[in-house]
Amino acid sequence: RLPLQAGKGYSLTLAKPRFQLTKSLILTERRVAATPMGDTLRFGGTMEISGLNDRIRSERVQQIIDAVPHYFPDFTAADFAGIKPWFGLRPVTPDGLPYIGRFGRHPNLTAACGHAMLGVTMAPSTGLLVAEVLGQRKPSLSLEMLSPDRYA
Repeated sequence: RLPLQAGKGYSLTLAKPRFQLTKSLILTERRVAATPMGDTLRFGGTMEISGLNDRIRSERVQQIIDAVPHYFPDFTAADFAGIKPWFGLRPVTPDGLPYIGRFGRHPNLTAACGHAMLGVTMAPSTGLLVAEVLGQRKPSLSLEMLSPDRYA
């Protein structure tokens, strides 16, 4: 058993944004990501630890909406009217570090999970580490702090 809990993140996607970004941005002070996705523009953020539920907290959604005009004055709260917020649950470990590596009691089982909001960001590095483990090569970095057995 791996200690994990759900970290809820929210997003809103504008189907017809006033303008489109060419790169993803992090609106650091407001903890919001702006991501161009084809012709749409997605704004997402938050990390809410509230258990396994499908409740959408309007104040969390409003924090994202309020952040956008702070960085992009061409956008207003009205741009988000009628847009249904989306949420997703991210796997979060107690110490914030992912589980990467083999299980001591089950060496044929390898973990690569618990990346919280950095799953896509850390995917290339995690993939390399898992390939090294499975290929029985020395990992590029020590996996001791990432061991799936660290709470056993």
